[in-house]
Amino acid sequence: MYFSVHNIEPFIKGSLGPWRILFLIEGLPTLLLAVWTFFYLPDSITTAKFLTEREKGIAKSMVGRNQVLGGKAGVNMREVFAAYMDPKSYLPAIMYFSVNVSFASLPLFAPTIISELGIFTTVQSQGLTAPPYVLVFCTILITAWATDKAKIRGPFVTFYSLVAAIGFILLGTSKSPVARYIGIFLSIQVFVCVSVILTWTANLHSSESKRAGSYTILGLIGQCGPVLGTNLFPAKEKPYYHKGAWVSCGMCLLITVTSLALTLYLMRENRRLEKAGLLVHDSEEIMDAPEEAAGRAKQYKYVY
Repeated sequence: MYFSVHNIEPFIKGSLGPWRILFLIEGLPTLLLAVWTFFYLPDSITTAKFLTEREKGIAKSMVGRNQVLGGKAGVNMREVFAAYMDPKSYLPAIMYFSVNVSFASLPLFAPTIISELGIFTTVQSQGLTAPPYVLVFCTILITAWATDKAKIRGPFVTFYSLVAAIGFILLGTSKSPVARYIGIFLSIQVFVCVSVILTWTANLHSSESKRAGSYTILGLIGQCGPVLGTNLFPAKEKPYYHKGAWVSCGMCLLITVTSLALTLYLMRENRRLEKAGLLVHDSEEIMDAPEEAAGRAKQYKYVY
């Protein structure tokens, strides 16, 4: 897209630079789609006009797995605030913040890093950013399928954060164009963690309202990451941008440690629940589970 805009720039009359045109091309369809979505996206399964009654029943049954199903519609503020008090809501937020530090910096500065290798033009550098993104796109699809198939999340986050850390180490230590380009391929794999963390957050809580509270924390803390990430590669650090690479590497390792800690914690909780006879099988549903003394209400097995 950048290549096309760059080539038509001589034929465009006006004060708009190519980067502004690029932002308009990328942003306007999103705005138009948002308007369409506001009017046509169903609020719930039951209001989806494109589903038959049978399909609605199947969808509700699938969504109802691994969560408490109550008869009351709407947001339960008590459960939302319960999410705010639950430590499990904050560990994914820390991971999401760390991902976003690298997530925000790579799209902006990968072309600059490639162009600073000294053997490519600016337009060629923009084109060379495409292969790493194609690879990570395929990796995300494969990983999304694999995590659901295996019914685990944490090990995938741990693995890809380590891969990304290795990539940033290459960017922080190597001066070879080939090694640095390989480093971009590896570091950009941190994007895979985003898709897994978003799903994992939903798996940590058994009701829609508590999930909503957890996603609020995820967004509030996680979206602060780009504030740091967009300042990691200042021009004075060129051509190797060591500071940005090492800070991003540290963030990836923080994802590794946090995901591993959450995985081990959830495994311990599953063992505790199983020993106490409080686990519910995946095929069962909890309908308005009573609040038993000492927190002995039955629960689903945590997805770790």
